[in-house]
Amino acid sequence: MQSLNVLRMMMVFLIQGKAAHANTPNNFGCLDKVPNYPVAACVASGPGDNQVKPMVAPWNPDIKAYDCTKADPKSQRASCCPALNWAQYLLSVGVWKLVCREIDGAEIQKY
Repeated sequence: MQSLNVLRMMMVFLIQGKAAHANTPNNFGCLDKVPNYPVAACVASGPGDNQVKPMVAPWNPDIKAYDCTKADPKSQRASCCPALNWAQYLLSVGVWKLVCREIDGAEIQKY
């Protein structure tokens, strides 16, 4: 009976752990979730029609994840990039789609 209770508690912790890292724009990470794209970024529309302005995603210590809601209000689009330099400079939309990924690892289809 006691081992059944321990098993139930372990299942609750496992489920809560998965929910705590849901990989949404306000609770995401790239390093262990998107192979070859470890840098978490928040992206805004650039000054030009065909530009985006990524920034390194801010860390939210309360949820222990990256959180684009803590960034500039214009930078709410979460993305994963292969290196820090891709998350710091103005990019064309085409380059951003080619170089970075969605937070689930998929190719970026539209902005």
